[in-house]
Amino acid sequence: MKILIVDDEPAVLTMYSSALKDAGHEVITANSGAEAIGQAKQNKPDVILLDIIMPSLNGFDVLTELKNNSETRAIPVFLLTNLPETTSGEKAKQLGAAGYLVKAQIEPGELTRLIEQQVKQTKNT
Repeated sequence: MKILIVDDEPAVLTMYSSALKDAGHEVITANSGAEAIGQAKQNKPDVILLDIIMPSLNGFDVLTELKNNSETRAIPVFLLTNLPETTSGEKAKQLGAAGYLVKAQIEPGELTRLIEQQVKQTKNT
C-alpha cells in the first residue's frame, strides 16, 4: 500500500514512516498542507494520514481541498492528530475523513494494523 503521511513535525514523520516501511508499505511524506495536496495529486497514494494542526493550510483545509478535487476525492484520508476526537471528530467526518486517529493513543507499530483494517472497511462500504 502507498501511504502519504502529512505532518509538520519531522520526528513524527520519521517515527510513523519507519513503522509503515517496516510493515512493507511504500511511504511518501509531506511537511505542509500545500505539499500534501501536490503529493496526493502526483503520487495517488492508497491512503493519506493527515495531521490537523499545521501552519498555513491546516488539515481541515487540506481535507476539503482533497475531497473537492476529482483526482484525489476517492483517496481515504485518516486524520492523525493530537486533538481529541470529541473536539474535531465530527467536523472530520462531515468533511469526508475516512477515520480519526489520536497520536497519543496509537503506538507506531499499531498504526499499520489500524490503517489496513480501516481501509478494508472503507472499501467494503
